[in-house]
Amino acid sequence: MSRYIVESQINKGKEVFWITNADTLILEPLPSKYLKHKSNEHLSPNTVKAIAYAISYYLMYLDEENLTVSEMFEMPYSVQFEHFSDYLEWLKNGRHCDRAQLPNNNTCNTYLAIVFRYLQFLQLDQSGDGELKVLTEKEASYVNDVGVRFKRMVMHFNGYLPANEHRAREIAGDNLTKLLDACACLRDKILLMLLAETGMRIGELLGVNYVRDIDYEKRVVRVELREDNENRARAKNAEYRDTYFSEKTLEMLQSYLSENAELFAKTEYLFINLHGKTAGKAMSVNGVYSVLRLLEKNTGIKATPHMLRHYYANERRKAGWTMLEISTSLGHRSIRTTEEYLSVSDEEIEAAAAKYYEENEALYDIRKLL
Repeated sequence: MSRYIVESQINKGKEVFWITNADTLILEPLPSKYLKHKSNEHLSPNTVKAIAYAISYYLMYLDEENLTVSEMFEMPYSVQFEHFSDYLEWLKNGRHCDRAQLPNNNTCNTYLAIVFRYLQFLQLDQSGDGELKVLTEKEASYVNDVGVRFKRMVMHFNGYLPANEHRAREIAGDNLTKLLDACACLRDKILLMLLAETGMRIGELLGVNYVRDIDYEKRVVRVELREDNENRARAKNAEYRDTYFSEKTLEMLQSYLSENAELFAKTEYLFINLHGKTAGKAMSVNGVYSVLRLLEKNTGIKATPHMLRHYYANERRKAGWTMLEISTSLGHRSIRTTEEYLSVSDEEIEAAAAKYYEENEALYDIRKLL
């Protein structure tokens, strides 16, 4: 069974991905063409990288089965269905990697969904014989970008593994306070506060230009797409939106810029390294995770940028924001994605039920029913 390597390089400020056969060291032309196509759609480098790995796993499986994509397309429906069902089990058993922890059902299904989109691209692009017979039309309900719900037909595989229950991960407010108290410098406090107050993705936040992207009077941070940031941070989905932060964060931000004025005279990035040989350089994602690991060591509280994004979403839900407002502020393309961010506690459900029955007591007058 051949192994496949996902490789990349920066070309004119943009990260380009391709897949190479590790045995022959030959570039795989069709997968690499698809990856270029996805990059041209302005997907984030991390998304394209994830797509590349998912496709590389399927290429490994084809080699193990002594099959080509063309031969798969020519399979009868029942054989093709079994082929992809067996592939899911192959993934589930961890045959695609050397990690000790096996992937859950949702991860395996996601890998296969990516492969299906790649194969559909090949059908359109190559116009060859054969087809992907196992995908069937299924009616799905969606909410579009302006909050209108509608139905459409989508292509679905009936052999996906049973979905795992999704539990949104967020950080409790009191834990956020403890983390802020444990921060060693203003930069780290502002990093946590902006993640929690704006819901920005870490790539978006690290790309912030403190000269052009922040309106200090209105307390607004503008999310801008830039593909040439020196720390390779960028906005996802080629989107632009405004995010808002508090007066308290503004005060800390102004102090942070003042205290490090000498370093900021050499850069326009908001988050920079403060010490060592790289002082003044844009902070990287790895640098952020180093800060969070140190905070976890000192407090015992685990936090990730994504957990703080969940925190933002749930705090807005509790404040009465509509689903559309939360989705728009997070920069989601679909409200379905936003729904997965929100977690409702048993206590909230109990309180909501009690309030409902109290407000509608006349409807439930037990004396009239006896």
